Amino acid sequence: MFLIASSAAFAKTLPSVNSAKDLSTKIMAKVATGDLEAALEMIKPYTFISLAEMDAIIAQSKESKEKFGERNGKSIGYEFINSKRVGDSLLRFRYIEKNEKHALLWEFYFYNTKEGWILDSFNWSDVYKPLFEGLNK
Repeated sequence: MFLIASSAAFAKTLPSVNSAKDLSTKIMAKVATGDLEAALEMIKPYTFISLAEMDAIIAQSKESKEKFGERNGKSIGYEFINSKRVGDSLLRFRYIEKNEKHALLWEFYFYNTKEGWILDSFNWSDVYKPLFEGLNK
């Protein structure tokens, strides 16, 4: 699993919750085509992660996804699962990346700054059990 937290100084902002969701969806559309690098490149303008750190994250993610691909098959699509807003400041979107044999959970966390929404962190994991937490049995 990769948990990415922000650390650099400047980022473009998104004007609304809808534009934050649009960005997340566009990222997932790229992921679903198997172009992980292009997907993660889309994150760069909207996060505080330094370019050098983001480049390292992209390289590490590509290596890990290759290993997942050997076991789980290639990416064949994605599905929006849910969103959660906490107050006026925090927002999360959850998706699954559908692979031939297994799903990967993707989460995008946005923070509402004075200037607008930034992609504060994101992660992807082969563990999707958290999606079932809190559901009635």
